[in-house]
Amino acid sequence: MTLRPRILRLTPEGIRDEMTRLGVDPEGIRIMQDKASHLLIRVDAIDIRAALILKQDMLSLGGDVALRRDAAGLTIDKTPALIMGTSLQVGRLVSKLKGQPFGLGGLADSLEGAVKTLGSSRHFVVNGRNLLEDGKTLVMGILNVTEDSFSDGGQYVDPSKAVARGLEMIRQGADIVDVGGESTRPGAGRVDPEVELSRVIPVIEELAGEGVRVISVDTTRASVARRALASGASVINDISGMSFDDGMASVAVDAEASAILMHTRGEPRNMQAGLSYRDLMAEVYSFLDAAVCRAEAAGNPHERLCVDPGIGFGKDTEQNVELIARAGELRSIGTAVMVGASRKSFIGNILGTEVTDRLEGSVAAASAAVLGGADMVRVHDVVQTVRALKIVDRIKVRVD
Repeated sequence: MTLRPRILRLTPEGIRDEMTRLGVDPEGIRIMQDKASHLLIRVDAIDIRAALILKQDMLSLGGDVALRRDAAGLTIDKTPALIMGTSLQVGRLVSKLKGQPFGLGGLADSLEGAVKTLGSSRHFVVNGRNLLEDGKTLVMGILNVTEDSFSDGGQYVDPSKAVARGLEMIRQGADIVDVGGESTRPGAGRVDPEVELSRVIPVIEELAGEGVRVISVDTTRASVARRALASGASVINDISGMSFDDGMASVAVDAEASAILMHTRGEPRNMQAGLSYRDLMAEVYSFLDAAVCRAEAAGNPHERLCVDPGIGFGKDTEQNVELIARAGELRSIGTAVMVGASRKSFIGNILGTEVTDRLEGSVAAASAAVLGGADMVRVHDVVQTVRALKIVDRIKVRVD
């Protein structure tokens, strides 16, 4: 009989369980568990002198570091670096780097923090409560009270219909209701702030009065966010990552509100004009990391922040697919991660369907995002997504 080796795909807990099933000594499991957990860590724009030391240190530990091919000649000042090794090797690397020159001491601290995010519990604190404490994926229900949103524009302009839909989404299992009064579809122009306020405030007030505990306001304006938070909202969902309005960060601090920071390019009216990225994931990560740093500098606690790669905002079909598949990389920022792919055009491009016929594609994209590392999904079709994610959540603990 031919022995057929089996390549395993396990979480750190799964590695421990597998060794236990094999009958490995508990002390051996403790020693070997980190040897079986492999990491691939990217560092951007590291000093070339530090990069060469980094590579030699990691080689001495049995791992490696990939650098630009011209790094050895010292003809460049900086290089990206790809660190490859086991959890044990990276832990030992951190110890070796501390106190070394050329910024390596700071890199050691950053590496240590990044590795800790892998096994740490997730946080998105709203109204003083961590919504992720039980490990369940959060579902944000989309409530557009606009006339021209790409999918449901005009359906909920009437405040009574909007409130009824918001309450329905809560009954269907939504954790958050996201109320938006300005369309952000590709090509959309701005509306007057007073128009935006007249759309969202009555709906937020009524939903809050009906006992909806977590309401977010989808806006890029500090003035709208301030009124919405005073009316019962507790989360700001800003597609600009707080970059369109300098006052947004302080509004969140003053109200002790939570915030979702999204990546976008340009404004909705022109965001699909230029879709070329030199390095998509690196650019999205850098934008969101900087947005989180700005928010924290203004006084927003890390645990009240969440990031969103901005599916459909300045990206084409393949770029959207890549971001969904690699959503988990954003966890290294240290915040929760949200993905909003519901009914987006890339789904229609793949399936060949119009916006009214993208249910299966939307649920599939949400499921893939969660398996890829997302903590929350933003959707139109709440009940179908909630049901699907009950299955996905049971599966992801085995592969996450």
